[in-house]
Amino acid sequence: MNKLAVVAMIALFSLGKSYAQETEQVKDSIIVVKDMIKEQEDLKQIEQAKVEAAAAKAEQKAAEKEQKAKEKEQKAAEKEQKAKEKEQKKIAKEQKQAEKEQKKVEKEAEKAEKLKDQIADKIQDIQKSEDKIAKYDMKLAEGQRKGKLSPVDIGKLNDKISKENIKILKESEKLRKLERKQ
Repeated sequence: MNKLAVVAMIALFSLGKSYAQETEQVKDSIIVVKDMIKEQEDLKQIEQAKVEAAAAKAEQKAAEKEQKAKEKEQKAAEKEQKAKEKEQKKIAKEQKQAEKEQKKVEKEAEKAEKLKDQIADKIQDIQKSEDKIAKYDMKLAEGQRKGKLSPVDIGKLNDKISKENIKILKESEKLRKLERKQ
């Protein structure tokens, strides 16, 4: 208000120097004062508008900060979700690897078992061939002792014994190869 009074006084003194009649001066000073009051009200309205604009701006900034905070939270949540998914993929990969290793171990165990069975079969085949040789030797010895065998029969028995010996050699070689694998 002091500023208003000072402005009004200055306006009155500057108008007081004019050569017009005093009534006009009063009217003019009243008009000037009214104009000043009007200007002051306009200034108040402008100031109020500025204050409102500043408040709106502050609200907008607060809303933007809040929005940014929400976005940060959302990004953090997304990041955490991605980390969880990555961890789950890693666990799944490790699980697949473990299953693969388990299958490999099972396959090797199965292979070893199969190899043992093959070795047992070869030993059994060799034993059968040895039994046949022993049987043929007995027939040959008995037939020669009794004199019932002809030279052709003796040749046949000797051929059978030779075949069984060859079979034993082959089976023995296969057995050694199998044992090397083991």
